[in-house]
Amino acid sequence: GQVDYVVMESIIQHFPEGVVVAKNRKVRNELKQYGIESKLYPTFPDIVVIPRHTARKYPEPRIKKVGMRHGASNFKGNVKASRFHAFDIYFVASQREVKQALDQGIENTYAIGFTKMDPYFNGQINKEVLDAYKKRLILDVNKPTIIFTATWNKSGMSAIDQWINHLEELSEKYNILVTVHHWMEKHYIKNLINNKKINFLTDKYILPYLLLSDVMIADSSSIIGDFCTLDKPIITFRVPYKKKVPEDIIEMIETISFRINTYDELADTIEGALKNPGKHAQKRKMYNSLLFESLDGNAGKRAANKIKELFFNEEDI
Repeated sequence: GQVDYVVMESIIQHFPEGVVVAKNRKVRNELKQYGIESKLYPTFPDIVVIPRHTARKYPEPRIKKVGMRHGASNFKGNVKASRFHAFDIYFVASQREVKQALDQGIENTYAIGFTKMDPYFNGQINKEVLDAYKKRLILDVNKPTIIFTATWNKSGMSAIDQWINHLEELSEKYNILVTVHHWMEKHYIKNLINNKKINFLTDKYILPYLLLSDVMIADSSSIIGDFCTLDKPIITFRVPYKKKVPEDIIEMIETISFRINTYDELADTIEGALKNPGKHAQKRKMYNSLLFESLDGNAGKRAANKIKELFFNEEDI
């Protein structure tokens, strides 16, 4: 779907003859809404790039397989090594992840950086683009913009119940944007769609909305890593982290964000974050250097170069 395309877009642009493959008609129609043409699975390419652990969909060994992550770094822990080794090469964001993978017996990772954020760091998303988004969202220029995010409610690590019924009152003081996990239960989605005081984001191309936001409210989602790259204040609810979340990621969330337990603490914390946006700047900088190979807008180019080197015997682009 669009989520996958966004992750791969800065790689795709280096392969003009490449084809986007949709797993079914529903996905193909979703992509078409955003001007993305695609072919239906199954297809029989020479090389396939997949931003999920689904190499099994291309079992023919003569098809070269490239894997990559959806989100920032390793927020959920690695799956078993065999699922990585189903790919010829697997792209990760940093040398830190390469080392973590090696410690688990995973030997085919390669650090490229963070393709999802390339359009910001290479200037593709400029003031003109953002102004168009502002106009469409009808943002009040006199209000700060807050983006609320939530992971899947059934994960046990979501804070959506803390704030979903308070958005209307918050909208009196702030522009409110909301994005939630695509598996979020329907009654939450209905609530958000029906709230005319907020902008509920159905667009999976989230980067422009992050750029328009002054503060993020989050729980445990990897979108925290996305926002960290922009060096803006983050507020996170303390949630009961599951075993699959690595300890170093929990420590990161603790140190780069304003931490709260309940909604009652949120109003004062938002004001504190707006008044002192640089409070966690040094920690954000430190983690950005650990999580990402380089935030220079060229992650997609590095990935494309590696693909051409491995499978085309070509020099750098």
